Amino acid sequence: MKKITRIFTLLLLFTFVFGVMTADAQRTRKRGSTEEYFDESGGFAHRLWYGGGFNLNFGSAGGGSSLMILGLSPMIGYKINDVLSIGPRVSLDYYEIFIDGSNPRYMFWGIGPFARGKFSETIFAQVEYQIQGVSGLNDASDIFPLAVDNRENFFLGVGYQSSGGGLLGYEIMALYNFLDDNELNIPISFRFGLNWNF
Repeated sequence: MKKITRIFTLLLLFTFVFGVMTADAQRTRKRGSTEEYFDESGGFAHRLWYGGGFNLNFGSAGGGSSLMILGLSPMIGYKINDVLSIGPRVSLDYYEIFIDGSNPRYMFWGIGPFARGKFSETIFAQVEYQIQGVSGLNDASDIFPLAVDNRENFFLGVGYQSSGGGLLGYEIMALYNFLDDNELNIPISFRFGLNWNF
């Protein structure tokens, strides 16, 4: 089953990238000026954009215990053209479970590449592959282990960003995780964050 899922994931990624490149090629043809398209006067830094989100959650961990999550997820994108961007994304989430006695603490981390295609000034699609892991940060995390192993994630989703051509904006995204095979999880995640120069 995992092999079929990976093949499906690669086909989906190829379809996404091909679709975005085709849309950009049509837009470039309409422009008519190759000099304008290949203008590199700004250099490498001219094509970079930055983004990321902050995470603060409180909730119940079951059995009368409470949960606090603090997170940060920076990303850097490189604009291949006016439509397609690629780059790395990192996520760090600190979990603390408040129970009687010592509080277990964990660090969830994730890293992987993403590709993002703009369909308009405000609407975009994103595809992302992520390797995710978890580490216990204190002795109590051995007493209260989380039922989470290192795993792979493959997200595909759409988003809205507010900058509309300006430098600073916020973004909202909904992504579906095709590799989440845990029946207890909902494979849809929502992200909120800021971006600069997207």
